[in-house]
Amino acid sequence: MEKPVKKTIGLAALFWRYLLTAGAGIAVLSLVWWAALMLLMVRAEFVLPAGYAAGHAAETAEMLTADFSPEDIPHYYRWAVFTERGGTIRCGGMSSRQLECARQSLLQGGSSARSFPYTEYHLIFPLEDGSTGVLQYDYSIPYASAALQKVLPDFQLCATAVLIGLWVLAAALCTRHYARLLRRDAETIAGATRAIANRQLAEPLTGAAKVRELGEALEAMDLLRQNLGKALERQWAMEQQRQRDLAALAHDLKTPLAIICGNGELLAEEPLTAAQRDSVDAILRGAARLEDYAGRLRALSAGEEEAPVSAALADLFDIWRAAGEDLCGPRGIHFLAAEPPALTCTVRREAVNRAVLNLLDNAARFAGQGGRVRLTVRAEGDMLSVTVADTGPGFEPEALARAGRELFTGSASRPQDGHTGWGLCYARQAARDHGGELNLRNTACGGEAELRLPLR
Repeated sequence: MEKPVKKTIGLAALFWRYLLTAGAGIAVLSLVWWAALMLLMVRAEFVLPAGYAAGHAAETAEMLTADFSPEDIPHYYRWAVFTERGGTIRCGGMSSRQLECARQSLLQGGSSARSFPYTEYHLIFPLEDGSTGVLQYDYSIPYASAALQKVLPDFQLCATAVLIGLWVLAAALCTRHYARLLRRDAETIAGATRAIANRQLAEPLTGAAKVRELGEALEAMDLLRQNLGKALERQWAMEQQRQRDLAALAHDLKTPLAIICGNGELLAEEPLTAAQRDSVDAILRGAARLEDYAGRLRALSAGEEEAPVSAALADLFDIWRAAGEDLCGPRGIHFLAAEPPALTCTVRREAVNRAVLNLLDNAARFAGQGGRVRLTVRAEGDMLSVTVADTGPGFEPEALARAGRELFTGSASRPQDGHTGWGLCYARQAARDHGGELNLRNTACGGEAELRLPLR
């Protein structure tokens, strides 16, 4: 049975629906307020119709012509009595501006005056004493009671303010409804994002979006979840295969190492010249380092990390000095090493040894026959400085900027001689793992690499 497709709506259609819904609500409120509600108020005699004053103006003026009594003038009129030349005799309910409008109307033979918020109209009538009366009115909606007219604000302004408040309320309710719809979709996407971030990749993403564009985003995230899950599975399989390969390589190294060590030990038992014995000792030391590397390979294949240990600086220096002599001697390079201070440092011993040996190997390769390599170890405050300097050509500008990155070499020919930039890269990574740094610079005599590590 096919799963029913849930109806969705596009963002543009949702926006137009929101506008139409809000507009319809405002229109209905306006119609109800100004039609039905106003009609009820008029029938209840709470207010009078807007044209009530205009409809009874002539009747009121006729009554006042016969017997002008201000007490008989309804509260929705303003009035004034003028001389023939427009001089004011008396007035009621008029401001100075309204009085001036009435005077101008009298002089012009009757006219209306536009004013805010209503247009004022005038009805001129003669009085028995020879003066002229003017009734001033407008088409506003007055209260039916004179007392309410004096106490309450203008009815139309109050009604308009209430209507605007109702409009705002209607717009807020409409906005809340559509915002809740968008919020539900946003929460669904946020939940999907959290699931992917927490690597919950086995189960499909739950929930659906009503907005089409957000639903498409959710579908894209579900596709991302599937692809990410497959990629992690492949990566895990590759990691497992790499660990197996490392374990097999570490195991297979045992045989050639045993052969090298066995033959080296046999040679060491023979009568040898001093130079030959130095060479045999170098072979045995190199084989011992290979055995250490093989042990480290086995530890890596088992997922073990090297733990920091407390080591005497003199013991580490002896290893570095012996390695430097073994690297420089056969190449005709002079190796110099000053005795280190008597200190103890806490380091990952194997990682630091490999980092320093990589620096020594680099220096020996570029110092050239007859050149010099110098190893200097000193303490600077709470930092240990291991510096390897050579009398080679130094570092190129690009090498100073990029050395230490994976697979970067200073010249195009170096990858061909078996060096791919991993030495400096590993030294820099080892320094960072200890909270230190690797600094490269050129000197007046060649190049210099400094490994800085915290003593603790």
